[in-house]
Amino acid sequence: MANRWRIRDIIDLEYFLHQDPDAAPGRDRGIYLEYIRSHPGPPKRRALLRYWLENRRRREAERQGAEALPGAIYHETAFLTGIILCILALAAGVGLAWTLLSYSGRTPVNVFTCLWVLLAPQVFLLAILLVSACISRIRRGGGLKTRYPWITLLIRRLAERMLHYAGKNLSKDRKNRLQSAMGLVGQTRTVYGGIFFWPVFNTAQTAGVCFNIGILAAMLLRITITDVAFGWQSTLQPDPQTVYQIVQIMAAPWAWFAAEPLAHPTAAQIAGSKMILKDGLYHLSTRDLASWWPFLCLCVTFYGLLPRVMLLAVGAWRQYRELAAVKFTHAACDRLWQRMTAPLVETTSRTYGRDVPAEPATASEFTNTPHGGPDGRTMMPAIVAVPEEIALDRESLERRLGTRLGVLPAETITVNGNRQADAEKLARALQSRQSGQSCRLVIIQESWQPPIKENLAWIRHMKQAAGPETGAIVALIGKPGKAGALAAPVPEAERILWQQAVNTLGDPYIRVEVLGEKSREN
Repeated sequence: MANRWRIRDIIDLEYFLHQDPDAAPGRDRGIYLEYIRSHPGPPKRRALLRYWLENRRRREAERQGAEALPGAIYHETAFLTGIILCILALAAGVGLAWTLLSYSGRTPVNVFTCLWVLLAPQVFLLAILLVSACISRIRRGGGLKTRYPWITLLIRRLAERMLHYAGKNLSKDRKNRLQSAMGLVGQTRTVYGGIFFWPVFNTAQTAGVCFNIGILAAMLLRITITDVAFGWQSTLQPDPQTVYQIVQIMAAPWAWFAAEPLAHPTAAQIAGSKMILKDGLYHLSTRDLASWWPFLCLCVTFYGLLPRVMLLAVGAWRQYRELAAVKFTHAACDRLWQRMTAPLVETTSRTYGRDVPAEPATASEFTNTPHGGPDGRTMMPAIVAVPEEIALDRESLERRLGTRLGVLPAETITVNGNRQADAEKLARALQSRQSGQSCRLVIIQESWQPPIKENLAWIRHMKQAAGPETGAIVALIGKPGKAGALAAPVPEAERILWQQAVNTLGDPYIRVEVLGEKSREN
């Protein structure tokens, strides 16, 4: 249970990852060493990241005091939203049923009107959900997850209000970071799938449950304290036997355990409760007029309440599955894993210039990748794409990839910018890998060459060919000189330009790293 992730944990993790994307590796390395001392055996990514998160929360609490983190704000906002919606839904159900069952003593309550008002909208919404689910299955996206935008908007607005009142004593910088982190809700589908959708879905189903409970409560209270008469009539003048057959069909879900007249009125009772305006109530039997209320209550239960309860159970299960399936392999988590698991080496004067190796894979996590790195550590295998116009010494490249990025070339392919041809080369290289192996795509780029649209489109195409959850690293090298491209410095301005350009691709699994020498210029 200690390693079980919740949505509030995801939000706080992203908050801390974006708060210090290039934080001092010494701190994170210390957290890693502290973890392995208390947790024998090779570290698992989910457990280690959760340990790191709890450590960062504890340090943040010591530094900032009682200031709320965005995860807690989200949780409180979602809880408050759920309470408000449930109260409103319960009140709406009570008010609607109470008004509908108002009986003056002169005209019975029309059963057809009750069914139309209380059940028809709910059945219609359930049909929309069913169609949306089918579309979602066929198209592998959209469908249900495009619904309920008004609840998502309500959660965000309430979060903004809570942050406004709670953030009066916060610094401007911290308040801006909290607002940025709250923007993650519903906007990280590429990494986290539908984990932000299912709470909204579950909130809507909970409100639906409360709405139907309100209807049933009002109906039972009305029937208990007043003498409500039910009848039926229609301008179409249907035959009582036809109405009886319709009622039988509607009662099919519960007819197996309840017989007439509990499951539904008998044919005689239906005929005896037919209303004729010019004749009034004098020809109608009280027993026939009172025979409809169990049928109405069961209709609300089976066509309104139980479907919402079932959808709520499905939503809770799907939310649990979505959280359990998060792999934490996107670029920000890769950088964090790199800072924790890689031994510290040299540093430079600027923050970004810390020469820290990237993610070294452990034998337990990548059992099919027994490749030794330059320092004897197990390395993450990678497919390395090198433009044909760049001449690099393969031995030096392999050594630098291991030292800087924590990857070992499983295969090197030469690319020329042709999307189709390069993607086919990459596909053949990936096919040579064993099934289930984790792998990275490293794309060598010259930092002094501007990241034009055609180049970015080629990078996006190569990443798509590698797979939606395959980590890609744009490895920058400097302008070649006497010492070669790998030894040429990469100015910070060029790195920032490439980072900003790659960010426009909107792919959280692509990150920019400096493979060449890091310029000491600020």
